[in-house]
Amino acid sequence: MTRAASVGFLLLSPVCTSLTGMFIKFIPWSPWAIVGWRSLFSSLFILAVFKTLFPKEFRFDWSPGNLLIAASYSAFALLFTISTKLTTSANTVFLQYTAPAWVAILGPWLLGEKTGRRDWLFVGLTVAGLSLFLLNDLAVGGDRNEPLGLAAGAAGGLAWGLCIIFMRKKGSRRPPLSAMVIANALTTLYCLGAMFSVDFSAPGGLAANLGWCALLGIGPLGLGYVFYVLAINQVTALEAAMIPSIEPLLNPVWTYLAVGETPGFWTFIGGGLVMAGVVVRSWLALRSLGPTAQTP
Repeated sequence: MTRAASVGFLLLSPVCTSLTGMFIKFIPWSPWAIVGWRSLFSSLFILAVFKTLFPKEFRFDWSPGNLLIAASYSAFALLFTISTKLTTSANTVFLQYTAPAWVAILGPWLLGEKTGRRDWLFVGLTVAGLSLFLLNDLAVGGDRNEPLGLAAGAAGGLAWGLCIIFMRKKGSRRPPLSAMVIANALTTLYCLGAMFSVDFSAPGGLAANLGWCALLGIGPLGLGYVFYVLAINQVTALEAAMIPSIEPLLNPVWTYLAVGETPGFWTFIGGGLVMAGVVVRSWLALRSLGPTAQTP
C-alpha cells in the first residue's frame, strides 16, 4: 500500500467513527440493545476482514493483557451509547477525548510513567473545559437526561483512557488484531438479555432497526477500525495523532444534519478547550522526541 493510500485510510477512519452518534439517534431501542446488536455485527465483520487480509497473522489472543484491552473497550462502547442517547452527540464525543487526561493521571500508577508539569497543565485545561459543559441547560425529561448523559460520557472517557493504558502496558502501538473481535463478542454476550427483549414493533420495524444496527456495526465502527489498522504502519506518528482529531468536529455536524440536534453554546467552548489541549499536547510531545519519532 502506498503512503498516500495509508493517509487516505487514516482520514477515512475518523470520518467513519464520526457517524456513530447519528446512527444511534435513529434506533429507538435501549442503549444496551443497540450496543449488543451493533457489537454482534462488528465482531463478525472485523473477524471476516482480518481473517481474509491477515490469514497468517490473525490469532485469538486470550492473554490477561489482551482481555483487559477488550474489557475496557467494551465498557467504553456501552457508555458511549448510553451517553449519546441521553445527551447530545457533541457532549459525548468531546467527553471521549478526555481519555489523554486520564492517561496522564493514572499513568504513574498503572504504567510507572512520570506525569510532567506540561501534562498537569493539560489536565487542568481539560477539567476547565468540561466544567463549562455544566453551564448548558441540563434538560431532564422524555428521552433526555443531561446530567446522567454527561456522567456516562465522562465514564466513557475514563474507559477509553484505560484501554489506551492497557495497550501501552502490553507494549503495542495498537491492540492485536483479535482484541476488537473479543471486545465486541464480550459486549454481545452481556447484552443478550436486552437484545431479545426489545420492542420489535418499535417505530421503523424490526428489519429497519436491525439494519441500522448492522450499518452502525459495520460502517462507522467496523470500517473505522479496519481503516485505522491498515493505515497505522505507513503514516507518521504526528499524522496518527492529529488526523483522528477531526472526529469530534464532524460528529455533531452529521447529527445536526440528520436529526437537527443542536449542541449547547458552552459545549463548543468547553469542547474546543479540550480539543485544543489534545492537539497541542500531542504536537509538543512528538516534537520533543525529534525527527526519529515521526515514523512508526
